[in-house]
Amino acid sequence: MFLAFLTAFIGLILVWFEKRLAGLAMLAITLAILMAWFHFHANSHLNISL
Repeated sequence: MFLAFLTAFIGLILVWFEKRLAGLAMLAITLAILMAWFHFHANSHLNISL
């Protein structure tokens, strides 16, 4: 879970320095990490069929 917060923070820093395209790329990476993390935990720990 630390990786998602790290990529979001890096994206925030990039947007702060007006690197919007790189910030959007980091947002996409963050969302992909969160979706993969949720999919793993929803399937294995909660026994929810997605």
